[in-house]
Amino acid sequence: MMQKSVMRMASLIDNVLDFARGRLGGGLTLVLSLQPLEPTLQQVVGELQSAHPESIIKTDFALTKSVHADPVRIGQLFSNLLGNALTYGVAGEPVTVVAKTQDHFELAVCNVGNPITPATMERLFSPFSRGEVRPSNQGLGLGLYIASEIAKAHGGTIDVTSTPELTCFTLRMPLQR
Repeated sequence: MMQKSVMRMASLIDNVLDFARGRLGGGLTLVLSLQPLEPTLQQVVGELQSAHPESIIKTDFALTKSVHADPVRIGQLFSNLLGNALTYGVAGEPVTVVAKTQDHFELAVCNVGNPITPATMERLFSPFSRGEVRPSNQGLGLGLYIASEIAKAHGGTIDVTSTPELTCFTLRMPLQR
């Protein structure tokens, strides 16, 4: 329980600091390097799996190329997406993560759950915006905003699709900048 609390507090603090930097004109800083991202993704899955032991996280990593990226920021983006999927997904249903490199890097995080309403979809990546609030939700509504800013800083985008069957957030970014 203490570990979960510390992880949650650290994540909230990171998001608030990133938001403040962005609003003050400093923007997100990147430390780019060309390296495999799978170790970063595996670490995030391990951390969130330990924080949500009752959840099922299925991964499919086909990362055959290195990506010119900031692995810490990509880990932060992924943690925000995976954390949301675990929070908003249906208990007992798996969260699926697919990461691949082809002519670009793609990372998709999908969960079964209620579809995101059109009104929520319009403000999904805005700061301090949240979907349907549940008693267990203690976030500030900065996670998706920060994730989208990290994607933009890498020259990428995050798209979302949401149907009654499945909600998927997909990051697409170039392998090289």
